[in-house]
Amino acid sequence: MSQNTVNALFTVLPKAALPAGILALAFASSVGGCSSTQFGYEGPGQPSDRASGSVPTGMIGVCRRPFSEKPPIVNPVLWEHAKACNAETPDSFIRLGFGRERGDKLEAHARVDRMMAALKEGPKPDVGNTKVLGMLRTIRAEGTTDPWLRDRISKQSARTEACDYTYLFNTMEGESTKLRHDKCAARAYDQQDRAEVCLFDTNVQEAVWLTSTWACMTRTGEVGNTESCHRLCAYDDYCAEQVSCATPDVDLTLCALGVCLPAPEGFVY
Repeated sequence: MSQNTVNALFTVLPKAALPAGILALAFASSVGGCSSTQFGYEGPGQPSDRASGSVPTGMIGVCRRPFSEKPPIVNPVLWEHAKACNAETPDSFIRLGFGRERGDKLEAHARVDRMMAALKEGPKPDVGNTKVLGMLRTIRAEGTTDPWLRDRISKQSARTEACDYTYLFNTMEGESTKLRHDKCAARAYDQQDRAEVCLFDTNVQEAVWLTSTWACMTRTGEVGNTESCHRLCAYDDYCAEQVSCATPDVDLTLCALGVCLPAPEGFVY
């Protein structure tokens, strides 16, 4: 309230007619004047996700299991840049790496080499499916004592016949390349370069073939819907029938190769 306003009030109205509050305000204004509002310095604020190096919302995060070996299907640059998994790593991150600190590394490499050999034969219509089925039988047998794998081994009692992995993967590989126009099935966030890069090594054909199903069979939030499966199957009913049959084994195979997807709480195959 300005001094002119105060003087006008006292001139027009007698003091008795003025409310006590206005009289007090007028007195304070005439004595000390109006105080200015003070704003404290709040600093620059928190850096953005990208600036801080953390994984931005909606992007796939990865970590590297301590003392583990590099999976042959993973982008080597992403592997080198990945931070070690620890107790604070979000559950949503994909765990990379096979083998263990106290495990037999030679045997671990031998197992992975056998898997890669089976996947190399997988696309062949005459022998491919037999090779993949044999590989899966071995993974299930060995995985019962492996804490990284045993919870991912599906129950076989509900299946009436073997899945046709060769037909499924061959169909989806062709369609996924058409839809994406490249061989990269999924991109993950590189926390060192602060950019999205291909999760897999697209120079490894076995990786391209196996991960062609990624967009409809994985549980990474933004993918995994029925429509994407039908599209990748080129709306082929036989191919679509193989999706529910093969999904648990795709998850198991990826984890056995060192790419373990997050398993939602309470998830049951």
